[in-house]
Amino acid sequence: MKTVVALALSVSFFFGHSARADDPLPISAPEGVGMTSAGLNALSASMRGLVDEGLRAGVVWGVVKDGKLVQLEAYGQRNVDAALPMETDTVFRLYSQTRAVTAAAILTLADEGKIDLDDPVANYLPQVGEMRVISEMSRARVVQTVPQDPPMTIRHLFNYTSGLGYARNWPAGEGMEQRDILSLDGDLDDMIEKFAKYPLLAQPGERWIYGFHSDVLGALAEVVSGRKFNDFLDRRLLKRIGMDDTGYWVRRGSNDRLAEVYGPGDDGALVAVPAPASSTYTEPGTMFSAGGGLVSTVPDYLRFGQMILNGGELDGVRVLKAGTVATIGTNALTPTQGTVSFGDGFNPPKPFSGYGWGLGIGVRLPNAVHTVPGSPGDLVWGGLANTTYFFDPVENIVAVAMTQYLGPNADEVVFRLREGVYGALTE
Repeated sequence: MKTVVALALSVSFFFGHSARADDPLPISAPEGVGMTSAGLNALSASMRGLVDEGLRAGVVWGVVKDGKLVQLEAYGQRNVDAALPMETDTVFRLYSQTRAVTAAAILTLADEGKIDLDDPVANYLPQVGEMRVISEMSRARVVQTVPQDPPMTIRHLFNYTSGLGYARNWPAGEGMEQRDILSLDGDLDDMIEKFAKYPLLAQPGERWIYGFHSDVLGALAEVVSGRKFNDFLDRRLLKRIGMDDTGYWVRRGSNDRLAEVYGPGDDGALVAVPAPASSTYTEPGTMFSAGGGLVSTVPDYLRFGQMILNGGELDGVRVLKAGTVATIGTNALTPTQGTVSFGDGFNPPKPFSGYGWGLGIGVRLPNAVHTVPGSPGDLVWGGLANTTYFFDPVENIVAVAMTQYLGPNADEVVFRLREGVYGALTE
């Protein structure tokens, strides 16, 4: 059974579901903001095709242009066995799509002068400041290390040039385990204690590596604010802009809103598959991964994206200074530091070819080779279980698509969203 929630019904969910009902994102017909109904209908058909073709169990997507909601739809099922339909308030595991949200919240500390991006990390997390750097290693072991030079700064963490990676980046013989470092039985203090025993993969500022940077920033925010990171995030960002369905677990009493994760079985048909645990998801926990632990909805993420495109403000509430938001969206990588990829034995994410990195987010580079339509400076990333977004400051577009899928051809959602949105623009 496939369930379709068209725009009119989608908007009724968007208005009525949460405390932001009195002040939602305004709605517009596509033609009122330089888009075409025919183009958005084509996007809808393309997204529905993911389900009809057996590629996804269900999907939710939304498009905002010039601050106006022009499409918000759900199609398919969030739980096939229970015959539960995808709805516009279905909750998804964000995994790495968490990073932009947590970065924005942590940067409020910089706006208040409580941290400076060029502060040494050792000022707040001495163990991290004492981590040595690998200078020689074999395939199995670290052979030699040297001190940090220069010392790691907060900016290095935001730019993902701190020398950190994920557990799989260290030589196998070192014994680092991802699930141990981000154990759901521990907290961010435990995480720091565990991985600070290992050396950095590169000198701070040397090169871009995907890894624990955002999680370290979460630990740093706890030290500076004196609050656990989930509480910090609620107070600094989520509650302030009405992201009521975003957090480290589904709102109490509505766990069936969390979509199941699917992937291809032996015969190619979709079956439920285990989801890597970056959070507790359905009950309160203690590990608040700032790099991958959040759950959220498409409407919530549309509001977050509009806050970013507005220069740090939404519905009269200023979260960040306009200059801070501009820095978030400015590529910080030099040619020698590289461009965005997962590197070190992993295939670069094809939709993100030609992207650099700002403060916790991918930034589209001008005059680069790209595999998807977009504008210079558009902001992007996604999550392990097939969520994606982009914020385009040139065309003033926020677009978000979420499903829960682990398997081949995960990029299909990215391509269909991008091609559909840009194909709906008037010339």
